[in-house]
Amino acid sequence: MLQVGMHFDVVQLPSGIVENGICGIKDQAAIADHFRAVGITSAVIVSRTQTRYCLLVPPNTARDWAEAGTQCIGSEHPTNYLGVPAPAHREPPGAHWLLPAPEDSHMLCDPANVRLLISKAGRRQGQAR
Repeated sequence: MLQVGMHFDVVQLPSGIVENGICGIKDQAAIADHFRAVGITSAVIVSRTQTRYCLLVPPNTARDWAEAGTQCIGSEHPTNYLGVPAPAHREPPGAHWLLPAPEDSHMLCDPANVRLLISKAGRRQGQAR
């Protein structure tokens, strides 16, 4: 477990939000490509149940986070700890890194790119109606 808020905050995205933005097969490779297409190349964890993606973002992101259907946890959240898989754990079973574990703060996800990913999913969902 790592404490959230000091070195990073974490955005939790339900799998539906992420996968709504993908056309065709939604396997792990397609999902990773979907993240990369918006500039997210590291710092993404898949939950043990594969129902949530946890994106490590810079500290203090939680202060201004207001994206519907998502949650950003920072130092002020009552449960500000995150179970993090070992850096080399890249496959199920269990929680694993979809994209590489960050080695430094430059490898955290840019919140603007996370918002872009969310908006792409929303646009795609709107087109499906």
